[in-house]
Amino acid sequence: MTSKARSGFRTTTLKLLTWLVPLAILALIPSLTENIYVIHILILANIYAIFAASWDLISGYTGQVSLGHALFFGGGGYVSAFLAMWYNVPPSICLLISGALMAIISLVVGVPCLRLSGPYLAIATLAFAEAFRSIVIALPHITRGDEGMPLRALILGTTPNYYASLVLMLVLVIIIYLIANRYFRLPFIAVRENEAAARASGINVTKYRLLAFTLSAFFAGIAGSFYAFYRMAITPEELSIDTSFMPLTMAVIGGMGTVTGPVLGAYILVVLTESLRVIIYRIRILIYAALTVAFITLMPGGILGALRGLAKRPSSLRSRSSEHPLLAALMGQGKSATRARAFAGFVVWSTYFLLFSL
Repeated sequence: MTSKARSGFRTTTLKLLTWLVPLAILALIPSLTENIYVIHILILANIYAIFAASWDLISGYTGQVSLGHALFFGGGGYVSAFLAMWYNVPPSICLLISGALMAIISLVVGVPCLRLSGPYLAIATLAFAEAFRSIVIALPHITRGDEGMPLRALILGTTPNYYASLVLMLVLVIIIYLIANRYFRLPFIAVRENEAAARASGINVTKYRLLAFTLSAFFAGIAGSFYAFYRMAITPEELSIDTSFMPLTMAVIGGMGTVTGPVLGAYILVVLTESLRVIIYRIRILIYAALTVAFITLMPGGILGALRGLAKRPSSLRSRSSEHPLLAALMGQGKSATRARAFAGFVVWSTYFLLFSL
């Protein structure tokens, strides 16, 4: 076996272990602990891992930052509630229908919004999500307003729900990974890096941006549907801005443009939020903003990028040469430091406004 073949074998083995070891640990957790709350936290982490990976498909791979992804997550939950309550549709079918309807709605939202870019796109998607949330609250005779809509459980029991969420997460994340890194990697990355060059190369930029947005909404809708069945209720809180900020923060913490990074970030953020719920829940948006700014400025590649850099060269952990893709998407061309300060100011003032309005 040549040195090149041995190197390839070691790389493949390392990648397999990176996936298999965490999955084996997650599969064994119910047998290692009888604490229902711990399993509940991990169920939420599995659901939000799908949500974060779906957001990464549009924002991490095509560079189109969406701040309104709660529309698809919460919308998937409301679609399932309507189908289950009014038409007695089986819950398993509700998952697929919710994802499909969110994909259709994403076309309605995406056609006007994806003509924009940078902060204008982020604000436009946020406006659509807030508009939908306002409509839900304004129609209590249909949606039950702030009280939310009840649902029957998809699966009874904490442990069965845990394994169902784990399998669903694994299947959907693998599908997202294949879409982003096998089938559409070249056009997605081309659109993210330089739209003008992508157009000059014959790539239909609008087509691939809309495709990524639609697929992202489909997976987010399924995640929101499963969340609603697990919680046995769906409320306007799942349509709120902090729900939209969650996948962004998860992706930044784990590493954007990797699929697996947002999954890692989801576990970290959900465990942190739920473990310290009494202390930080009321200021969670501020914490999301602070973590986002901290990771953008100190660890641009996220935890996954830092680990990869550390494996190759320890000094790369402190490297500042790479620029965060979120800044590139929001701020366009310019110096990294200037864009970092601009985005930090954007997040801080947006957070101040949100906290002041509560």
